[in-house]
Amino acid sequence: MLEQRSKINPRSQCGRNIHRYAGMIKCAECGASLIARRRRWMDKEYVEYTCNSNHRYGKEYCTPHSVREEQLDELIKIEVVSLLEFIQDESVKYEKIVKDWLKKKPKYDRAIQHNNEKIKQKHDEIEQLIIERINDREHAKVYNNMIEKIEAEIQTIENKIADLRNYDEVCKKRREELKNTSELIETILADGHISNVNLRMLVRQVTVHQNEDKSIDIKFEMNGAFNYNIMEDVTTDIL
Repeated sequence: MLEQRSKINPRSQCGRNIHRYAGMIKCAECGASLIARRRRWMDKEYVEYTCNSNHRYGKEYCTPHSVREEQLDELIKIEVVSLLEFIQDESVKYEKIVKDWLKKKPKYDRAIQHNNEKIKQKHDEIEQLIIERINDREHAKVYNNMIEKIEAEIQTIENKIADLRNYDEVCKKRREELKNTSELIETILADGHISNVNLRMLVRQVTVHQNEDKSIDIKFEMNGAFNYNIMEDVTTDIL
């Protein structure tokens, strides 16, 4: 949290609290930060984030879009709930993968044995080429190229063996990561309100864009394990 705080570098006046989204909410149009302003309407006070370019220089520099903090809180809660559902679906998928692995393990073991036999065969081919190269020095370069090609094939096979051996471990690790992330999000949501600390743990950046019809688009970019984009599927066909 300290490292992240130094990166976003939120500023506040002496004696005043830093607002929830300070330093992490940006304008998608001009790239400026949205600054927090306290507003009052009908005896009710609220925090509103406004594009700093528009606030300082006017509508010639950027559109006068703004969003209330309470609106952001509602939207991020919806986003986190959606993320939790996605992670839970992924967890179910990996539970099935691990179970299927146990059934298919003999098949993978046979594949490893077959690939080891192919490697031995390739090594025999290299030995034969080395002997032929000694007797035909004039074409040594041709033999060298053939040997390099076979060595590359051996490396590919060895990588496939490593994939076969690690597949079970990778799937189990992925399942555990998803389980831990799911439990963490459930704990955060159980509080009913996402605290400032949890907000900055979950969200890296918020971007706000005003459309031509003056409606507002808001995008949340999540941190680390909470980012959809890094949740890549490791269950490729390795046979």
